[in-house]
Amino acid sequence: MQRTVYAVLALVVLATALSGCTGVPGVEETEQFDRTVAVEPESSIVVINHNGNVAVTVREGNDVLITAVKRSVYGRGELDKVEIEVTEGDPLRVETVHTGFNPRVSVDYTISLPPTVVLQRVESSNGRIELSGVRVTETELLTSNGRVTVNGAPGGDLVATSSNGRIELSGVEGYVMATTSNAGITVEDCGGITGLATSNGAITAEIPAIRGDMTVSSSNAGITLRFAEDLNARVAATTSNGRITVHNLMLQLEESTGTSVSGTLGAGGPTVSVRTSNAGIDLFGP
Repeated sequence: MQRTVYAVLALVVLATALSGCTGVPGVEETEQFDRTVAVEPESSIVVINHNGNVAVTVREGNDVLITAVKRSVYGRGELDKVEIEVTEGDPLRVETVHTGFNPRVSVDYTISLPPTVVLQRVESSNGRIELSGVRVTETELLTSNGRVTVNGAPGGDLVATSSNGRIELSGVEGYVMATTSNAGITVEDCGGITGLATSNGAITAEIPAIRGDMTVSSSNAGITLRFAEDLNARVAATTSNGRITVHNLMLQLEESTGTSVSGTLGAGGPTVSVRTSNAGIDLFGP
């Protein structure tokens, strides 16, 4: 009996010791990377991650502050399979580089930029992307299985793309486009919209301006839009197994059947197509 107990204990100790090698999760190991880079005004930055969160904020000064935290529950050896590579220039490039096979590591970035530096692109997966007060110009934010949140972005246009992650855009000075799936989209206080699309998620958006024909689409979830008072556009909204309701909106009706509504705002113009299924659409005035 004693031999059996000793044998079981030995196996437990061995499994614990080899947890990093056998695929059995253990205690989380971390390693932090810090770097300060001097940059020129009006220059740009690109951030490429593979598995983890990216948060970008604004700061005073002429330097970019970069902090990256590598994390793994499969032993410190996994951390060695990932390096943080910083390539100076314009754009400044910050990238997670895999130096070993199939690293089971996530990397979380916190980056602070001078107010004149433009964030050109952020790419990741299995993590969220967060921007606060960062300058953008034709900026792309791409992730999967993560939320995209922007709270203030002076400058120009922005495109946000995710899957299985909610997108929330607020205070973008330029035009925005947002695409995701299995999650909702919220847009407010932005310069304009060029398109919004999701599935199995609700869309709530303010539409102050459009540049051309654009679409707002979802499925199995409702859409709520608020149009600016001075917007000149045509609106065409359709749904199935839901209703379309117009609230205090000066829409000159062309068609209204309950599940299909179309008409013009102001002098008319490009078409805003609004589509969903198995849910309602609410169209509001200012």
